[in-house]
Amino acid sequence: MTALKAFVFTITTICLIVYQFLGDLFGGALSYVFSHPNWPFLLLFVFRYLRLVLNTVFSYFIYRPAEVNALPSYTPYNVTAILPTVDPHNKDFIECVRTCLANKPRQLIIVVVGKQVAEDTENIVEQFRRNSSIITVLFISETSKRKQIVEAIPHITTEITVLLDDHVFWPSPHFLQGVLAAFEDPKVGGVGTNKRVRRTEKGFTFKAFWNLIGAIYLERRNFEARATNAIDGGVSTISGRTSIHRSEILKEKEFIDGFTNERFFFGMFGPLNADDDKFITRYEVRKGWDIKIQDCEDTLVETTLGTYPKYLSQCLRWVRTQWRSNTASLLTDGTVWRRQPWCVYSIYMSSLVNFALLYDTALIYNFLRTTYYQSGVSILYLLVWIFASKVVKLIPYFTREPKDLIFLPGYFAFAYYHSLIKLYALFTFYVIAWGGRNLALASAK
Repeated sequence: MTALKAFVFTITTICLIVYQFLGDLFGGALSYVFSHPNWPFLLLFVFRYLRLVLNTVFSYFIYRPAEVNALPSYTPYNVTAILPTVDPHNKDFIECVRTCLANKPRQLIIVVVGKQVAEDTENIVEQFRRNSSIITVLFISETSKRKQIVEAIPHITTEITVLLDDHVFWPSPHFLQGVLAAFEDPKVGGVGTNKRVRRTEKGFTFKAFWNLIGAIYLERRNFEARATNAIDGGVSTISGRTSIHRSEILKEKEFIDGFTNERFFFGMFGPLNADDDKFITRYEVRKGWDIKIQDCEDTLVETTLGTYPKYLSQCLRWVRTQWRSNTASLLTDGTVWRRQPWCVYSIYMSSLVNFALLYDTALIYNFLRTTYYQSGVSILYLLVWIFASKVVKLIPYFTREPKDLIFLPGYFAFAYYHSLIKLYALFTFYVIAWGGRNLALASAK
């Protein structure tokens, strides 16, 4: 609490000093600016769309993945894959294991919950035993993704470790070569990839709409990850769907202790089970490691997402994670202020005010009070800009799936509804349940 008070006091003091300095420097000009009817609108407009413009330029035109060397320092033989699961009977699990082993990692460690489930898993993966990879099945007695990962860490014998969820697939047999290219830079400690949701539902149906919403969510994340990583090397999160790390980081005692005992809001709540990927990302940044996003055809990760009503509970969990982790990055950790200044603005600070329903309303209201507003045509221009800007991040998706443009009105409606989810998540940030899965039932098994 003392650190937070000191931080707030420092920021307030700096703002007052800057305001006083500008007042002395520009005299009445500053008073004129802040009394002008246009300034609230311009402030809102620039704060939101400056990041969109620059992110668009860097995401689509400047970002480049690390190139694969002809003689790489690391090969799949240098990789251990850790796969925690609570449901090895899940229909996606077999395909997840198969696509992972197609990339020939040195070892695949599967960690389940319960001895009986471990025996079942041994039978399930028996068909893959002839693969060149070593397959190890471990189990713990309670459901905790973090503890499942930690259970596997002592068994890592390679320089690189991949953490993956049980519902993701690597379409390319060259996936590992693609992500390992980033580790040619010795400063890189963690690598993230591009993700895509499988469109399992077709046509103009209720199920197809929710499948689309899930697909769009990951497309937006891809856009933002490419942009921020190209600008200042930062990223919101190395997604836990598939993340790649130097094993030495995961083996550090400080990491293991913090990972299994993370608490939040001045230690009042926790320990956390969710938010595992956020913790790993913050830890690597704090320890001085660089993060690299590998976004290319070979590094694509596919997943299943977007079923109603499960997707809404997932959204709620993700937004709660955002509130907890982003404020931790800004106030508790603070490393991002020095290492990722663009991310401070475009990710962390923007996330605190990014309520589309409220922000768009404020934009329109303040525009109507400016000298720019002359007629109904001028407000129409603003509305076109607002809605067009919401599609910029989705150009690659709609280029692949133009027939889904029919869902655009529904997507806009969900974007505004999501503001209500985000507001509810703010007031229930202390809830740490893992939305989307019944982990209590998994533990009971």
